[in-house]
Amino acid sequence: MPARNGFSELAADMFTNSGDIEKQKQLLSTKYPENDLIDYLQHDDPLVSRSAAAALGLIADMHAAPALVESLKNRDVRTSHNAELALWYIWSRSGDESVDELLNTGKLQIKNEDYLDAIDTFTKAINAKPDFAESYNQRAIAYFLLEEWDNSLEDCKKTIALNPHHFGAYAGMGHVYLRLRKIDSAVDAYKQALTINPNLIAIIQTIRQLNRISDESEEE
Repeated sequence: MPARNGFSELAADMFTNSGDIEKQKQLLSTKYPENDLIDYLQHDDPLVSRSAAAALGLIADMHAAPALVESLKNRDVRTSHNAELALWYIWSRSGDESVDELLNTGKLQIKNEDYLDAIDTFTKAINAKPDFAESYNQRAIAYFLLEEWDNSLEDCKKTIALNPHHFGAYAGMGHVYLRLRKIDSAVDAYKQALTINPNLIAIIQTIRQLNRISDESEEE
């Protein structure tokens, strides 16, 4: 990896055109084959691995997902953080602009608390591209916010069936099981999420709390 004043060339390129995402994507795509960026995830220089993860988030497809999942366990916190963000970006790209537009519209509807409209929008996305996992995951969130636990759980399971690395869907399953008072199932789902992504601090804290409650109940 070439270096310049202590910074890798890749890291420097990540700052080039950073205000213009499309130009930045074009630069990265021209200079760095996806497989090279995947290799750079394991680079000894954390600056390189961090930059590679961020670059993959901008230009990669699902081919890069397994390597990024592995980088969730990288000892460098910023590399693992960038890998997590990259996965979310990649998972949100269906390869169909109209489906991506529906996904983004649905997310905005959730933000605005228009949950029923969001469900309708995500359902349209699912009908248009049934093998796109993120539409199910986002619809699961909307169902959860409406307290439609069974529908939310079903969509979490569909998400995982299509994308077994989806730690967000496993965490979502845990949240649903917790609302259904199925504590053992919730803990199992949370542990599945942590197996994939050990950096989910809130999930770790929830498991610890559930274990404390369980221990206290046994002592009584």
